[in-house]
Amino acid sequence: MMKRIKIYVLLLAGLFSIATLCEKLPERQWERGAFEPIPGKPYQLPEGITVREIRGLGEETTFSLMPLQAALLNTTSNRIAVKMPAGLVFSPLDHEYQYMMLVQEFSFSVPPDQDTTILLPTYGCNEDLDEPDEDMTYEIDIQVWEREFNELFTILKPKNLNNIDAVELVQDAVYEITDGDGLTDTTRTLLKQLP
Repeated sequence: MMKRIKIYVLLLAGLFSIATLCEKLPERQWERGAFEPIPGKPYQLPEGITVREIRGLGEETTFSLMPLQAALLNTTSNRIAVKMPAGLVFSPLDHEYQYMMLVQEFSFSVPPDQDTTILLPTYGCNEDLDEPDEDMTYEIDIQVWEREFNELFTILKPKNLNNIDAVELVQDAVYEITDGDGLTDTTRTLLKQLP
């Protein structure tokens, strides 16, 4: 009996923690169909890493329909690990193009004292705007921090987004949040079924 009471107390404490986290997450502050990365949290690359350039790749990959390529320079004599969080947004210099976003944490390392090009598995956030191409440059913006996207990131955290069907489903989910009425029950179910 005592064991059962402890389990109930632990379950209630867990539910309370989740409810508290949800309360702290702000609601979106952008209009449907006009995504901007607000509200959000600041992001900084590790010391010693400089961005040379971020631009569109202009072609699909198995991990993104619209990847960006980032040329980075490590100015130190040590390899530096970089961790980019889910929700990190990349802003186009020309706002006829879409904002781009990471939907899962993305980690890589940059060798010492050299330039390195990394392909970023980004997703578009403005369905009616142009897709990134080789001519469009981007800047690192902020990490989106709001309820609807946080739900998506939580669902996707353990998933393997390494095939075109999964990538297309996730891109549809992002557009449902940014341009539609929010994540649908059907899409939510399909996302949860991803391996």
